[in-house]
Amino acid sequence: MTDDQQNPEPSRRFDEMFASVEAVKVPDWMRHPVQEHELTRRERLHLGWERHSGKLLGGVGLLLIVGLLGFAGTTGWRFVDKVHRGEVVLGGPASTEAAPRPVDADGNTLGVYLDTPAEHFAEGEKAIVLPAARATGPFTQQQVADALSGVRAALVEGRLDKDMLYGDPKAFLARLAPDARAGVTDDVAQGASLGYATRIRRDADPDFVPKNGIRARGTIEYTVMTLDDGIRVLAITTRFIWVYSFDLFQAQKYPPGAELVTVRDEVVWQFPHPDDVRASSRGLWIGSVAVNVANAPCDALEKGYLALDYDRFAPLRRPKPGPTGDIYDPGWQPGDGESC
Repeated sequence: MTDDQQNPEPSRRFDEMFASVEAVKVPDWMRHPVQEHELTRRERLHLGWERHSGKLLGGVGLLLIVGLLGFAGTTGWRFVDKVHRGEVVLGGPASTEAAPRPVDADGNTLGVYLDTPAEHFAEGEKAIVLPAARATGPFTQQQVADALSGVRAALVEGRLDKDMLYGDPKAFLARLAPDARAGVTDDVAQGASLGYATRIRRDADPDFVPKNGIRARGTIEYTVMTLDDGIRVLAITTRFIWVYSFDLFQAQKYPPGAELVTVRDEVVWQFPHPDDVRASSRGLWIGSVAVNVANAPCDALEKGYLALDYDRFAPLRRPKPGPTGDIYDPGWQPGDGESC
């Protein structure tokens, strides 16, 4: 076998390594005998820390990383779970659970008005109760009675009748004095008639549900007043709450009242004395109106229509109390709660 390696250089003598250098000088500290010293506990701990500090720091760092990952995982799971259950995640206290809605054996709501103030309201025309007619000022008892009957008919035609509800104001207009009809026709066309008349689109989504009936409650009172031009009028003030039901899908998953739109109005109807005006001005006029609507979207109200304002995703979230309280408050004043 051929050895391809080169022959190593001949070993040099140990003493020859220092033949050309100066004599080695030994440091003074090597000349003195070594003095033994027993380490203290603190010194042993210090030496131990220096020897194992790298390993300890690495272990502590690993524990911190594992802990942070565990905390983040637990927190993330809780966050996702809260979102899934619809709880408030960012800011503010969590919303409280709404009371369960009464349902039948199949889980369907037992009635749209249950557990709302409207549950105790009369239905439709039964809610319109006229005060007793009596002679007042220049108006005879019969004139007062006729005026009250005219107001009742206008309330029925304006708030309850299906013709007005679906956009045909002819029956309502017929209740007014001939000279008053043009202005009201313009109001209806411009969407400015919600103060005294209710209109709902036939293609409303959700649909209006006539079979549930319209609930109402209110008062009627009258007095005599004289206008600036000297015309004496019988002023009849009606203050009513009107409640309409819409076909909200899976309504039982929403708070009570979620499918209801509530209209609260105050209307001053005026009957001029027949001796003070011409024949075409005799009859019912609308003197002033004030109205507030709850649970309806502004875009529909601005066009003069009622519609249901609801959250399509509410069944996926924790229900919130329905917006049915303020408008039923006995201390309500015209303009309270305006949001549009």
